[in-house]
Amino acid sequence: MEIKFKRLHKDAKLPQRASELAGGWDVVATEMDDKNSRDFMICKLGFALEIPEGYRLVLVPRSSLTKTYWVMQNSPGLGDADYRGEYQMRFRCIPADTDRESLHYMRFPYLVGDRVGQIYLEKVIPMEFVEVDELSDSDRGSGGFGSTGNG
Repeated sequence: MEIKFKRLHKDAKLPQRASELAGGWDVVATEMDDKNSRDFMICKLGFALEIPEGYRLVLVPRSSLTKTYWVMQNSPGLGDADYRGEYQMRFRCIPADTDRESLHYMRFPYLVGDRVGQIYLEKVIPMEFVEVDELSDSDRGSGGFGSTGNG
C-alpha cells in the first residue's frame, strides 16, 4: 500500500522500518518545542500524510521511552484519513519525587534528528450504534476495574 508523504520541513525523513518484520515505522523529530516548560515537549515530525479512506494512522512512543519518566500524551495518537496537517508527538514528564521537598524532571531523552516514535495503519471498521433497553447477561456483568482477577 502506498501512502502519500508531503515534506513540510527540509529535514523530514520518510518513516522507516527498523527490520523487515517490524510492525511500526520509525519517525524522526525535525523540531522540538518545550514551551518553556520542564515537563512538556512537542516533537514536530515535519511531514503530512494522505491516509487512505477506511484506515487510520496510529502514533505510539518508542519502547525506549519506558526507561524514562516521560510519556506520550494521547497515546496512542490517532491520524484520521481526512487530516492533512503536520504530524507531531507530544510528551510530558512525570516528576520523580526525590526528597518530598522538590520535584525532579528528567531531561527529555531525544534530540532533533532522533527517532521519537513509530507509526502504523489500522483498518477502520464501520459501526452503527443501536440503542436498546437491555444488554445480554454475562458472567462479569457490570464489574469494573480489577473485577476479573487479582488486581
